[in-house]
Amino acid sequence: MTAKEYSAPRYYEVAFDLNRKAEVDFLEHCFKRYSRHRVRRILDIACGTGPHLFRLARRGYRMVGLDLSRENIAYVRDRAAALGLPVALHAADMTRFTLPEPVDAAICMQDSQGHLLTNEQILSHLAAVARALRPGGLYLFDRFIPSSWTNPARRWSWTRRRGKLIVRATFAALEAVNPVTQVFREDIDFEVVENGAMRRYRQHHLSRMVFPQELKALVALAGGLEFVQWFYGFKPHQVLERSKHPLMMIVVLRRR
Repeated sequence: MTAKEYSAPRYYEVAFDLNRKAEVDFLEHCFKRYSRHRVRRILDIACGTGPHLFRLARRGYRMVGLDLSRENIAYVRDRAAALGLPVALHAADMTRFTLPEPVDAAICMQDSQGHLLTNEQILSHLAAVARALRPGGLYLFDRFIPSSWTNPARRWSWTRRRGKLIVRATFAALEAVNPVTQVFREDIDFEVVENGAMRRYRQHHLSRMVFPQELKALVALAGGLEFVQWFYGFKPHQVLERSKHPLMMIVVLRRR
Protein backbone atom coordinates (compact mmCIF):
# COMPACT_ATOMS: atom_id res chain seq x y z
CA MET A 1 0.00 0.00 0.00
CA THR A 2 1.36 3.40 -0.96
CA ALA A 3 -0.15 6.72 0.15
CA LYS A 4 0.66 9.91 -1.73
CA GLU A 5 -0.09 12.00 1.34
CA TYR A 6 1.07 10.90 4.74
CA SER A 7 -1.95 10.33 6.95
CA ALA A 8 -0.76 8.08 9.78
CA PRO A 9 0.26 10.19 12.79
CA ARG A 10 1.04 7.10 14.90
CA TYR A 11 3.75 5.92 12.49
CA TYR A 12 5.15 9.43 12.24
CA GLU A 13 5.28 9.69 16.05
CA VAL A 14 7.12 6.36 16.33
CA ALA A 15 9.59 7.22 13.54
CA PHE A 16 10.51 10.56 15.12
CA ASP A 17 10.49 9.37 18.74
CA LEU A 18 14.12 10.37 19.14
CA ASN A 19 16.09 11.47 22.18
CA ARG A 20 15.05 15.12 22.56
CA LYS A 21 16.52 15.76 26.00
CA ALA A 22 19.29 18.06 24.75
CA GLU A 23 16.77 20.07 22.73
CA VAL A 24 14.35 20.48 25.64
CA ASP A 25 17.19 21.30 28.05
CA PHE A 26 18.32 24.00 25.63
CA LEU A 27 14.80 25.43 25.34
CA GLU A 28 14.55 25.64 29.13
CA HIS A 29 17.94 27.34 29.29
CA CYS A 30 16.76 30.00 26.85
CA PHE A 31 13.48 30.48 28.73
CA LYS A 32 15.40 31.19 31.93
CA ARG A 33 18.13 33.33 30.38
CA TYR A 34 16.31 35.45 27.82
CA SER A 35 12.66 35.78 28.85
CA ARG A 36 11.69 38.92 30.78
CA HIS A 37 9.36 36.91 33.01
CA ARG A 38 8.93 33.34 34.19
CA VAL A 39 7.79 30.96 31.44
CA ARG A 40 4.79 28.89 32.46
CA ARG A 41 2.60 28.62 29.35
CA ILE A 42 4.13 27.65 25.98
CA LEU A 43 2.70 27.53 22.45
CA ASP A 44 4.06 24.74 20.23
CA ILE A 45 3.49 25.89 16.62
CA ALA A 46 3.21 23.13 14.00
CA CYS A 47 3.34 20.72 16.92
CA GLY A 48 2.82 17.64 14.73
CA THR A 49 2.50 14.57 16.95
CA GLY A 50 3.93 16.45 19.93
CA PRO A 51 7.59 15.40 20.37
CA HIS A 52 8.44 18.64 22.19
CA LEU A 53 4.95 19.38 23.51
CA PHE A 54 4.78 16.22 25.62
CA ARG A 55 8.33 16.49 26.92
CA LEU A 56 7.76 20.06 28.07
CA ALA A 57 4.37 19.15 29.55
CA ARG A 58 6.07 16.45 31.63
CA ARG A 59 8.38 19.14 33.02
CA GLY A 60 5.39 21.08 34.31
CA TYR A 61 4.74 23.62 31.56
CA ARG A 62 1.19 24.39 30.47
CA MET A 63 1.26 23.50 26.80
CA VAL A 64 -0.76 24.83 23.89
CA GLY A 65 -0.46 22.94 20.60
CA LEU A 66 -1.24 24.38 17.16
CA ASP A 67 -1.15 22.45 13.89
CA LEU A 68 -2.79 22.73 10.49
CA SER A 69 -3.53 18.99 10.44
CA ARG A 70 -6.71 18.01 12.24
CA GLU A 71 -5.45 14.41 12.23
CA ASN A 72 -2.37 15.47 14.20
CA ILE A 73 -4.46 17.49 16.65
CA ALA A 74 -6.79 14.52 17.23
CA TYR A 75 -3.80 12.23 17.77
CA VAL A 76 -2.19 14.60 20.29
CA ARG A 77 -5.51 15.05 22.10
CA ASP A 78 -5.97 11.28 22.50
CA ARG A 79 -2.37 10.74 23.58
CA ALA A 80 -2.51 13.60 26.09
CA ALA A 81 -5.68 12.15 27.60
CA ALA A 82 -4.05 8.72 27.90
CA LEU A 83 -1.01 10.25 29.63
CA GLY A 84 -3.12 12.48 31.89
CA LEU A 85 -1.48 15.65 30.61
CA PRO A 86 -3.73 18.72 30.24
CA VAL A 87 -3.02 20.50 26.94
CA ALA A 88 -4.95 23.05 24.89
CA LEU A 89 -5.08 22.32 21.16
CA HIS A 90 -5.95 24.36 18.08
CA ALA A 91 -6.22 23.32 14.43
CA ALA A 92 -5.10 26.49 12.65
CA ASP A 93 -2.81 28.01 10.03
CA MET A 94 0.47 29.32 11.48
CA THR A 95 0.18 32.50 9.41
CA ARG A 96 -3.16 33.72 10.76
CA PHE A 97 -3.99 32.22 14.12
CA THR A 98 -5.23 33.88 17.29
CA LEU A 99 -5.28 32.51 20.84
CA PRO A 100 -7.88 33.15 23.55
CA GLU A 101 -5.12 34.23 25.95
CA PRO A 102 -1.42 35.09 25.52
CA VAL A 103 1.45 32.69 26.16
CA ASP A 104 4.82 33.24 27.82
CA ALA A 105 6.81 31.58 25.05
CA ALA A 106 6.37 29.94 21.65
CA ILE A 107 8.40 27.31 19.82
CA CYS A 108 8.38 25.99 16.23
CA MET A 109 10.69 23.00 15.82
CA GLN A 110 11.89 20.54 13.15
CA ASP A 111 12.15 23.29 10.53
CA SER A 112 8.36 23.50 10.42
CA GLN A 113 8.60 27.20 9.59
CA GLY A 114 10.02 26.06 6.25
CA HIS A 115 6.46 25.43 5.02
CA LEU A 116 6.18 29.21 4.62
CA LEU A 117 7.31 29.61 1.02
CA THR A 118 7.18 33.42 0.61
CA ASN A 119 8.32 36.47 2.53
CA GLU A 120 4.69 37.54 2.84
CA GLN A 121 3.81 34.29 4.61
CA ILE A 122 6.80 34.62 6.95
CA LEU A 123 5.84 38.19 7.84
CA SER A 124 2.24 37.16 8.50
CA HIS A 125 3.47 34.32 10.69
CA LEU A 126 5.78 36.54 12.73
CA ALA A 127 2.94 39.02 13.26
CA ALA A 128 0.64 36.22 14.48
CA VAL A 129 3.31 34.98 16.91
CA ALA A 130 3.87 38.50 18.24
CA ARG A 131 0.12 38.82 18.91
CA ALA A 132 0.14 35.52 20.79
CA LEU A 133 3.05 36.40 23.10
CA ARG A 134 3.08 38.42 26.27
CA PRO A 135 5.46 41.42 26.12
CA GLY A 136 8.92 40.10 26.95
CA GLY A 137 7.98 36.56 25.90
CA LEU A 138 10.20 34.43 23.67
CA TYR A 139 9.87 32.78 20.29
CA LEU A 140 12.36 29.97 19.52
CA PHE A 141 12.58 28.04 16.27
CA ASP A 142 15.05 26.06 14.18
CA ARG A 143 15.72 26.32 10.43
CA PHE A 144 17.80 24.30 7.97
CA ILE A 145 20.46 26.34 6.20
CA PRO A 146 22.79 24.99 3.46
CA SER A 147 26.54 25.42 3.62
CA SER A 148 26.91 24.86 -0.15
CA TRP A 149 24.87 25.52 -3.30
CA THR A 150 26.72 22.90 -5.33
CA ASN A 151 25.53 19.76 -3.52
CA PRO A 152 23.14 20.74 -0.75
CA ALA A 153 20.96 17.57 -0.66
CA ARG A 154 20.82 15.70 2.63
CA ARG A 155 19.42 12.21 3.26
CA TRP A 156 18.97 10.27 6.51
CA SER A 157 17.65 6.74 7.14
CA TRP A 158 16.84 5.00 10.42
CA THR A 159 14.64 2.32 12.00
CA ARG A 160 12.46 2.61 15.09
CA ARG A 161 10.62 -0.18 16.90
CA ARG A 162 7.76 -0.08 19.36
CA GLY A 163 6.58 -3.49 20.44
CA LYS A 164 5.82 -5.45 17.26
CA LEU A 165 5.67 -2.31 15.15
CA ILE A 166 8.70 -1.50 12.97
CA VAL A 167 9.04 1.79 11.09
CA ARG A 168 11.91 2.20 8.62
CA ALA A 169 12.17 5.87 7.73
CA THR A 170 14.06 7.80 5.07
CA PHE A 171 14.05 11.59 5.06
CA ALA A 172 15.56 13.64 2.23
CA ALA A 173 15.90 17.42 2.38
CA LEU A 174 17.22 20.15 0.11
CA GLU A 175 16.28 18.29 -3.08
CA ALA A 176 15.85 20.27 -6.34
CA VAL A 177 16.76 23.62 -4.81
CA ASN A 178 15.57 26.68 -6.73
CA PRO A 179 18.22 29.36 -6.03
CA VAL A 180 15.82 32.19 -6.91
CA THR A 181 12.84 31.26 -4.75
CA GLN A 182 15.03 29.29 -2.24
CA VAL A 183 12.37 26.58 -2.35
CA PHE A 184 13.30 22.88 -2.31
CA ARG A 185 11.60 19.52 -1.99
CA GLU A 186 11.51 17.28 1.07
CA ASP A 187 10.68 13.56 0.83
CA ILE A 188 9.59 11.27 3.65
CA ASP A 189 9.34 7.52 3.04
CA PHE A 190 8.05 5.12 5.70
CA GLU A 191 8.18 1.35 5.37
CA VAL A 192 5.93 0.02 8.12
CA VAL A 193 5.78 -3.57 9.29
CA GLU A 194 2.90 -4.36 11.67
CA ASN A 195 1.12 -7.62 12.41
CA GLY A 196 2.99 -9.34 9.61
CA ALA A 197 1.84 -6.84 6.97
CA MET A 198 3.97 -4.20 5.28
CA ARG A 199 2.73 -0.80 4.18
CA ARG A 200 4.57 2.07 2.57
CA TYR A 201 3.79 5.73 3.12
CA ARG A 202 5.31 8.54 1.10
CA GLN A 203 5.04 12.29 1.44
CA HIS A 204 6.54 14.97 -0.77
CA HIS A 205 6.24 18.65 0.06
CA LEU A 206 7.99 21.93 -0.61
CA SER A 207 10.00 23.86 1.93
CA ARG A 208 11.97 27.08 1.83
CA MET A 209 15.38 27.97 3.21
CA VAL A 210 16.03 31.35 4.79
CA PHE A 211 19.55 32.63 5.33
CA PRO A 212 20.60 34.23 8.64
CA GLN A 213 20.88 37.88 7.57
CA GLU A 214 17.72 37.54 5.48
CA LEU A 215 15.90 36.29 8.57
CA LYS A 216 17.10 39.26 10.62
CA ALA A 217 15.77 41.61 7.94
CA LEU A 218 12.37 39.88 7.94
CA VAL A 219 12.14 40.09 11.73
CA ALA A 220 12.92 43.80 11.63
CA LEU A 221 10.37 44.34 8.84
CA ALA A 222 7.63 42.44 10.67
CA GLY A 223 7.98 44.49 13.86
CA GLY A 224 6.75 43.33 17.23
CA LEU A 225 9.67 40.93 17.79
CA GLU A 226 13.33 41.66 18.43
CA PHE A 227 16.34 39.47 17.66
CA VAL A 228 18.07 38.11 20.78
CA GLN A 229 20.53 35.37 19.73
CA TRP A 230 21.04 32.45 17.37
CA PHE A 231 22.88 29.13 17.57
CA TYR A 232 23.96 26.26 15.30
CA GLY A 233 23.22 23.49 17.81
CA PHE A 234 21.31 22.86 21.01
CA LYS A 235 24.05 24.01 23.37
CA PRO A 236 24.40 27.55 24.80
CA HIS A 237 28.00 27.95 23.61
CA GLN A 238 27.22 27.05 19.98
CA VAL A 239 26.63 30.61 18.75
CA LEU A 240 25.95 30.69 15.02
CA GLU A 241 28.84 33.01 14.10
CA ARG A 242 31.30 30.41 15.43
CA SER A 243 30.21 27.72 12.97
CA LYS A 244 31.94 27.41 9.58
CA HIS A 245 29.49 24.97 7.97
CA PRO A 246 26.18 25.08 9.85
CA LEU A 247 23.33 22.79 8.89
CA MET A 248 20.77 24.58 11.02
CA MET A 249 20.20 27.74 12.98
CA ILE A 250 18.22 27.96 16.21
CA VAL A 251 16.86 31.46 16.66
CA VAL A 252 15.70 33.30 19.80
CA LEU A 253 13.34 36.26 19.34
CA ARG A 254 11.58 38.30 22.01
CA ARG A 255 8.28 40.17 22.03
CA ARG A 256 8.88 43.90 22.32
